[in-house]
Amino acid sequence: MRGLIDCLEFRMKKHILFVDDDPLLLEFYTAMMEKQDGGWESVSAENGPQALEILAATKFDVVVSDMRMPGMNGIEFMREVRRLHPQISRIIISGLGDQEEIARGLETTHQFLTKPIRSSELFSTLSRIGKLDAYLLDEKLKSVIGRLSSLPSFPSIYLQITQELNREDPSIEAIADIAIQDPGLTAKMLQVANSAAFGLAHHVSSPFDAVQFIGLNAVRSIALSAHVFSDFEQVEIKKFSAGRVWTDALRCARITRQIMRIEKIDESETEDACTAAMLRNMGMLMLAKNLPEQFSQILTLAERENITLLEAGQKILGANHAGVAAYLFGLWGLATPMVEAVAFHLQPAESETRTFSPLAAVHIAHGLAAELWPNKNAGKPMELDHDYLTAIGVDRQLDRWRAEVEKLFARGM
Repeated sequence: MRGLIDCLEFRMKKHILFVDDDPLLLEFYTAMMEKQDGGWESVSAENGPQALEILAATKFDVVVSDMRMPGMNGIEFMREVRRLHPQISRIIISGLGDQEEIARGLETTHQFLTKPIRSSELFSTLSRIGKLDAYLLDEKLKSVIGRLSSLPSFPSIYLQITQELNREDPSIEAIADIAIQDPGLTAKMLQVANSAAFGLAHHVSSPFDAVQFIGLNAVRSIALSAHVFSDFEQVEIKKFSAGRVWTDALRCARITRQIMRIEKIDESETEDACTAAMLRNMGMLMLAKNLPEQFSQILTLAERENITLLEAGQKILGANHAGVAAYLFGLWGLATPMVEAVAFHLQPAESETRTFSPLAAVHIAHGLAAELWPNKNAGKPMELDHDYLTAIGVDRQLDRWRAEVEKLFARGM
């Protein structure tokens, strides 16, 4: 019996690999993990190649790597981890002077922590990742995902754009040339650039001009969203419009960007938030195409009982559209803040995050959009979680944000 208990305890533990060329830091990490409640089993490696050998032999949940290491640096190592073990959560620890290089390696890593690392910060991050993993591994959600016969593949054009953005001097011409390869993406870029959202005085007709107006990083968000949308834009269900989902995605991303700018949040985190805002309702399209009868039932139930689509989804399927979308983006290996914002934007208190983050920004943007552009066919609109916003210290900002959003959209869209 003791052996069985030991085996079960081992299987219940999560496994974390620390990679650093400084043996004293590895000892510090090991001691730090040993002080916890036994929920983590830690292993150490002194360099990237050694760590990859360990990963090939043992299953891990999280890898934490230093940025500056001889031979293979942290971003190069994480790029290999992402390629070989995409299911593993990836955290890089870096100095403040590494931020520019880290920004060019966003696609390789889920989370960044700055030196000197504090145990409270590390465990807060691990808890956040654990909460999201538990949500995405819910058996009812996995059962719904298993019934979906058509899921979009990860867009290769997104990686091409990301690789160009990672260069020291990314080129507008190169980004435009990549976009031209995908007519759907080109059309979406031109639509965004010509919309009232950007207040342009003249018509934009070329991808090059579109990239100039919307910004290099915004192209990456649009590429990801347009790819997902293109798989489902022909969906036809009574009282449901795929086109409305796209318009709403653009609107919510624009509100999110405005909120992040008001709060003076850095560009990389702002783009995470805007991408999540554009992707947050893509689960509706996935359900509408793959499970049209059940999705129609969800719409009918929400309207008839005046409940939210989230509540109706839980009643009909035992899962909701936010979880469906987040599950896909988790499989794709998108950054934890993005996946978290998609998963919990309707119920932020279910997350472990208690600071202003992409999750908070998307939640607020979604709520404000629901207030200003209500969809009468979508049941009860989601209400902002004022308790959560108070807990993270931003509830008093709502009136200011609402006024700024109303001014932003005074010209239409």
